[in-house]
Amino acid sequence: MRTLVAWTMLLGLLVHGFMPNCAFSQETPKSTSASSLLFGTGFRRALAQRVSVSWVTNSRDRLRQHTIREIASRSQKLWQVSLVLDRRIDPSSELELEVANRSVREVLDAVARPVAAGVSVVGNTVYIGPATDSRVLRTLVHRRENELAELAQGKILMARAARLKREYTIRFGDLTSPREVLSLIASRWDIAIESNEAIPHDLWAGSVLPRATAAEALSLVLIQYGMTFRWVDGGVGIRILPPRRPVSLAGRYRARGGRVAAAVALVERELPGVTIERAGAGEVGVRGTFEELQVARALVERGRRPAGSVATPRFPPLSRRRFTLKVTRARLRDVMRQLEQTGVRFQFDAKRLEKSGIRFDQTIAVDVQQVTARIFLEQLFGPLGLESEIDGLTVRLRIKDR
Repeated sequence: MRTLVAWTMLLGLLVHGFMPNCAFSQETPKSTSASSLLFGTGFRRALAQRVSVSWVTNSRDRLRQHTIREIASRSQKLWQVSLVLDRRIDPSSELELEVANRSVREVLDAVARPVAAGVSVVGNTVYIGPATDSRVLRTLVHRRENELAELAQGKILMARAARLKREYTIRFGDLTSPREVLSLIASRWDIAIESNEAIPHDLWAGSVLPRATAAEALSLVLIQYGMTFRWVDGGVGIRILPPRRPVSLAGRYRARGGRVAAAVALVERELPGVTIERAGAGEVGVRGTFEELQVARALVERGRRPAGSVATPRFPPLSRRRFTLKVTRARLRDVMRQLEQTGVRFQFDAKRLEKSGIRFDQTIAVDVQQVTARIFLEQLFGPLGLESEIDGLTVRLRIKDR
């Protein structure tokens, strides 16, 4: 008999190895075959197309789990877009996803959220990695490319900068080490790499980076160790180093109709994560990530978001919410998904929990009214032997000390 579960969750509404494994090739624009990865306009159209997917695991068949690696591979084949899954994302993380009439980009965002990851589109590649790094990856790439423009003084340096901006497709097979990938990139653009020892030994799954610049290819590898690079010797070499945080860019834009106050109010409402800075008369100064500045410019100059831009829901931190929930028999995983739809992100050691016999597909019974997040989370996870730590919208789960 099907159990009727009444959701009365207010949740936020109350507040609301070997080089033969590798290859590269120079590409020229051409029509894309069905078996190849898209780039340029075709790539952007693929991400914008609206789709519906249902990747749900049959709990009776434990051999048919949907892992994030499987979903990423399936997505790449289905929509012909290159996907890079960061080494820090557990590829065996099990996911269930049901999305109707959403863009492919939104579907990929939904794939990333359950594992506390984010999505960044770099050139013709979609990167899925830890939220803190995915948020700034495009900004780091933009900085490195801006530095090339600054280097381009004189014919020799101009030629070198143009060489580094040429696009090549980078391919490497399974069990390739990141140092080998870096060596491949270095040989393609004739780059000398300093401090290569900063990248530890590892073995990666194979991947393809279609039509990437040197800055894009290098950044997609180094970000997976929380690193970036600096051009040295006029762009002949690079030095691997950690980025200086916070990672941001600054921009100045002329307010539409000279209405600076209105433009500032619009930017603050639509982009709460940016910083408004002093600027010239009739201008608005903004500091934020590359993506944020793209949106901010359209808001200031045209009074609206750019085409295809989706407003990021603004959710209050858990400390400002009150929760009401009454369920008699519900899967904990389903409750967690409902919370994730209100901006909550869960972080936990999946392998350790599984080793301890803790599973989120267990059924729970909860009856709370207008309780704090701390009490609510204890009601959800306490019976499983878990304790939670709240940090804004992030909930870190760990096994209680005994």
